[in-house]
Amino acid sequence: MATRRPNWRGVRRHRNYSVDEAARAVGVGKGTVRRWTKTGLPAITDRKPILILGSDLIDFLKSRRLPTQRCQPDECYCFSCRAPRRPAFDAVEYMPLTPTSGNLRALCTVCTTVIHKRISVASLAALQAILNVTVTQADRPISKSDDPCLNDHFEREP
Repeated sequence: MATRRPNWRGVRRHRNYSVDEAARAVGVGKGTVRRWTKTGLPAITDRKPILILGSDLIDFLKSRRLPTQRCQPDECYCFSCRAPRRPAFDAVEYMPLTPTSGNLRALCTVCTTVIHKRISVASLAALQAILNVTVTQADRPISKSDDPCLNDHFEREP
């Protein structure tokens, strides 16, 4: 089952919510909201139904968010490790995509997954001072090649 990230933007700050209303506003199940009240979400529990202040719910959800991770110029984000990592052996491959930007491709130092990063041509010179950058040519589109058919190895039909 896919995990769903709670969306605090659907919550009104100056409104009171029951457990059911809070679950619908945030986009999670009622059991999840009940667990949150047991683990630190402030709620008015002396009466039934339990009421949750909108401002408390917003503050609780914002405090649970993971901090954003920024990559340094010599790092790429690894989706397997879920963290910014330096390229293995300090070696990256640069493939130009447009006249002003291109992609970096390298291996993660921890899990050896291929990691990518989009950079501008202007920042490539500064990166070459830090890392070993190999500039490669981008693949030509099939429509612009001399022989656009990739099935030439099949026998011709009579």
